[in-house]
Order: sequence, then structure tokens, then C-alpha cells
Amino acid sequence: MSLIKNIKKQFLALAILGMVAINLSGCVYANNKNWNDLTAEGKEELQQEFESMKVELEEDFPSDSADGKFTSYILDKVEKGMED
Repeated sequence: MSLIKNIKKQFLALAILGMVAINLSGCVYANNKNWNDLTAEGKEELQQEFESMKVELEEDFPSDSADGKFTSYILDKVEKGMED
């Protein structure tokens, strides 16, 4: 039963991160802009949304587990993409 629960949590994590990626890429395609072309308010809004998701995911997936390490890796990549 815990395997199914872990799979559901991982799917939820990927879905949330997918929504962030869609939001970021939506800015690129819908507005013909990239991250650097966003207004300061737009960047701040996306960063706040990402931070709230990050806190939830870090609570659900402790960093000492395999799931937590995978989640941390994905979060780090998204964060790096937002910084670049």
C-alpha cells in the first residue's frame, strides 16, 4: 500500500512541477518572451508560486529518502532555470 502512496505522491510532484514548467514556457510561447523579458512583478509572482510548491514538496518528501533526493534534484533544476 505504501508503494502506491509513494507513486501517487511522485505523480503529484511531477504534475506540480509540470505546471510550473508550463507556466514558464507559456510565457515564452504565448507572449514571445523569455524569462528575462518578464516584468519584475511577473518574475516575483512565479518565484513565490515556486517557493510555496517547493515547501510543500520538501515536507512531503524528506531529503533522506530516494523520493526526496529525486524531488530535490528536480527542484534544483527548476530553480537554476529561473536564475539563468
